[in-house]
Amino acid sequence: MTSIELSPERLRDFQQRKSLATERHRAAMARLLGLSDKEMAAILLLARSGHLTPGQLGSLLSLTSGGVTALTQRLERAGHIRRQPHPVDGRSTVLSATPTILERARTYMTPLVNELDSAAARLTLAERETVGRFLEEIAVVSERQSAALTEAARQAEADQVAAAPDPGLWA
Repeated sequence: MTSIELSPERLRDFQQRKSLATERHRAAMARLLGLSDKEMAAILLLARSGHLTPGQLGSLLSLTSGGVTALTQRLERAGHIRRQPHPVDGRSTVLSATPTILERARTYMTPLVNELDSAAARLTLAERETVGRFLEEIAVVSERQSAALTEAARQAEADQVAAAPDPGLWA
């Protein structure tokens, strides 16, 4: 590839293609596991973190407290997550994915992970270091922008809810 092919726009295009493919992969896994997209996202977040409080999970999924309660109850009833007392805060609980759902999800993730590992192994150490720095920066930027956009959406929703009452109803 020439340097013109690796312009910032071209790199952004690669990232967008990867992000969209990841979304399609996650959606297909959800269908194969009999989960909704939100339920699959919850399982993946729990798999990555090990455990989360319901509030943390709800925040990451942009769910209300009622929404996260309904989600976790469905996943718990299906045997996909377990709830345990918080190790530090006795008033709270932590959620974790069960070994069974993790093993089922792993069957669909393993081919992708193996191919990604093979692609990385074909790079030199110096190339992996460069790619790693770039991907880490992309992840940080994406997380920051996601948080900012989520907060803007929450604020827009709050502004709509905080509309002034109709004075005609209070006369």
